[in-house]
Amino acid sequence: MMPLRFFSPLAAAAAVAVSMAGAPPVQANTAASFQRDLVALLECRASPAAMQAVTTALRGARYGTPQERPAHLQGWGFSNDGDDTTTFIDMPDALTVHGITTHRVVADDSGFSIPVDAGQRARIVSGNGLRLRSSNLREPFQVWSPPEVSGDASLPAALVVRSDGKGYRVGCDYPGPMREARVPPRLRETASASDIGAALECRADDAAMQRIANMWERVSELSPLAWPDNVSAVASRDYAVGGQTMSLLAVTLDHPVMLQGLPVHSLGIAQGGYFADMGDAPLKAVLGATGLGAADRQAEGYWMREGTREASSGYTRVRAFSVIPTDSGAVLAGCMTSEVRSAD
Repeated sequence: MMPLRFFSPLAAAAAVAVSMAGAPPVQANTAASFQRDLVALLECRASPAAMQAVTTALRGARYGTPQERPAHLQGWGFSNDGDDTTTFIDMPDALTVHGITTHRVVADDSGFSIPVDAGQRARIVSGNGLRLRSSNLREPFQVWSPPEVSGDASLPAALVVRSDGKGYRVGCDYPGPMREARVPPRLRETASASDIGAALECRADDAAMQRIANMWERVSELSPLAWPDNVSAVASRDYAVGGQTMSLLAVTLDHPVMLQGLPVHSLGIAQGGYFADMGDAPLKAVLGATGLGAADRQAEGYWMREGTREASSGYTRVRAFSVIPTDSGAVLAGCMTSEVRSAD
């Protein structure tokens, strides 16, 4: 594996355009072959050998002396962003990839890509049936990729479009060590729909809770390409409850899970609990489905029924199923966990 981030095995390509005029025949053939390989890399159809050849050549051009560069890489510019995680490769001659003409290639942890504008992004997404995944946990971030993209290294290279903070880039997700390592082994077993339903209803066992914890870690810490298949978005979301703010890490699902027979498309985790945003379901319907009534209403204005108690050294962990109406009219339902100190 190359030690440089932008020459990782996942990298799609660095694009190149060269002037062939006046070049000796052998040199011209080398330049033409290099250009074909680079275009293939950026268009997600390169062989491992072509990828390695391009990677080696660009690495040498980036870190060798100008005098050591082959003629077809003379005049290429390499620069880094402020934190040295992104390399900009500027070419003296333009290259056309995916019908887009560019003088710049961008290389970073995700591989090689070319900048595109909003119109080009929309055309590529629509033309290739790409699926949007988005996150706003650190900054607004979007990825469009084929629905079948996963951690399976046997899958072919896939076209990927993503936001970069200022615009968009189009590149590829190639099989190889980076795809295999995208999800750490400890996080590869993730929650099923039944696991999530059990957690919301305070009846999940320890194994299910661990799988759910894996899911939350993947969506909050890893690239959208490493998310569980059913997750389409993750965001920090605030709900007003009784004039106070309740903050959740919210996950949007492509396909619903069920809570007491009601479909749930949005899940949230907060300190001490897992919740479902019940969407358009009215409070009366949620209470009816969950079986909570007047005897379960708390003074603070929500409904709660104790589920399980688990005694431990010095305290008791209590799980209670709760339905919480928010000030906006949305209804949250799920399992709240609290710890009660045991009496001496």
